[in-house]
Amino acid sequence: MIGGGITGAAIARDAAMRGLNVLLVEKNDFAWGTSSRSSKLVHGGVRYLENLEFKLVFESTQERALLWKNAPDLCRPIPFLFPAFRESRLPLFALNIGLWLYDILSTFRSPTLHKQYSADDCRRREPALKQKDLRGAIFYWDGATDDALLTLANVIDAREHGAACVARTEVKQIEWRAPEAHLVHLEDQLNGERHTVRARVVIGAAGPWTDRLHDTLRVFDDHHRMAPTRGSHIVVKKEKLPLQHAIVMTHPEDGRVLFAIPWHSHTVIGTTDLFDDDSPDAVRMIPAECDYLIHSARHFFPDHPLAVADIVSTWTGLRPLLAPPKDATASEVSRDHELKWDERGYLYITGGKLTTHREMAKQAVDKVLERSLDWLEPLDEALPRCPTKHAPFPRLPQIREGLMREFSRDTLSAEEVALVREMIHTQMILHLEDFLVRRTEIFYKHDDNGVGLLPSLRPIFCEELSLSERQWAQQVMDYQKYLEHNIQAPLGRKVEITP
Repeated sequence: MIGGGITGAAIARDAAMRGLNVLLVEKNDFAWGTSSRSSKLVHGGVRYLENLEFKLVFESTQERALLWKNAPDLCRPIPFLFPAFRESRLPLFALNIGLWLYDILSTFRSPTLHKQYSADDCRRREPALKQKDLRGAIFYWDGATDDALLTLANVIDAREHGAACVARTEVKQIEWRAPEAHLVHLEDQLNGERHTVRARVVIGAAGPWTDRLHDTLRVFDDHHRMAPTRGSHIVVKKEKLPLQHAIVMTHPEDGRVLFAIPWHSHTVIGTTDLFDDDSPDAVRMIPAECDYLIHSARHFFPDHPLAVADIVSTWTGLRPLLAPPKDATASEVSRDHELKWDERGYLYITGGKLTTHREMAKQAVDKVLERSLDWLEPLDEALPRCPTKHAPFPRLPQIREGLMREFSRDTLSAEEVALVREMIHTQMILHLEDFLVRRTEIFYKHDDNGVGLLPSLRPIFCEELSLSERQWAQQVMDYQKYLEHNIQAPLGRKVEITP
């Protein structure tokens, strides 16, 4: 299995639970790419109704309900408001009809049915929202998640069921040797060591890296299949934009749907949607996107005018979307997914959504079990069917919010030091960036993005990961580059870590 995002992690979990021998390889950290850079939502996709994608909405809402049940620590219902104004493209009655359809497609599995609020109700319930020309709003439920930890929970459960899962390891080459096992050549990205493993079937779940992976593996060389779009978000403190609900916004310039989402002690605004054919390794938000998001927020929340100086952090990622018809806009590209075999014994899966990762994994593993290749011995018919529909996720220590409160200081108590040491081992941390960005979200929510913590973290990381001074310095340098990509480039705010 190549790719440690949500899809690859879910496939590894499903396959391991069915008794298959599984190796999951990720060249960065688990969830490093798209799977930690979403809008942090497990949602049914209200906006897809306008494109008549009823099947996708039905599948998404069913998977959303399963996540609420199987991963309650990581996925929870969150209240939304979809306001209607005099100038809105969709009037209140049309929104009401659409949300009835949404309730029906979700088979009424939300905490409550949607409700229609008058303008006065909206003013009382969400006073930050623009009042001028407000006609009312539709209240409904969708889901919020911790996307990075949801991915990690899949990886940890896969390991508990026997899968080998390794991060910071890249597939450099595959020697295709059907009907014998293929030789997969790997390189450790931290120390440069090379390894070779054997595999009967190779699955690619590389998201926006899919075309580049296929070039490396020399498969599907007839044409490129991907048309990634860039989605960027900005984060501000809650006092700058206090919200009780997630708010659906339509951008005043182009009518695109965006969200303003309460996020613990902060508020997230996003997302953009722009075709991006640059390397996924170098994706970054540009200042124009920042201005675009601020413009929408200032339009919908005029009493809380945001400025670039209010932004604590940003993130941007690439949606692994399939190439659309030539005349399609970025927002019109389908969020559906595709699975396809190459004759060498390589299966790839791409497209799709965070919300539907379990169903996508089920389909991928089903195809591996059902496929009868000349060079592959028949698999045991007694292997169980997909077991993940009703399988709860392992409970990860609920320590993130505690960390956010306690780590506002630049020094750690003995108890906090012990906690960090435990996290390094139980949450598969190999790099400073893994800890500050994807395991604790300190990067996103602290005024200095975690820089002040580095002196306290240095002895812990050096001891637990056996890092030399040179290796620690390299990890700090890597984090400096991460800050330059996600703070300096979009916001123009100079960041420099003092040695």
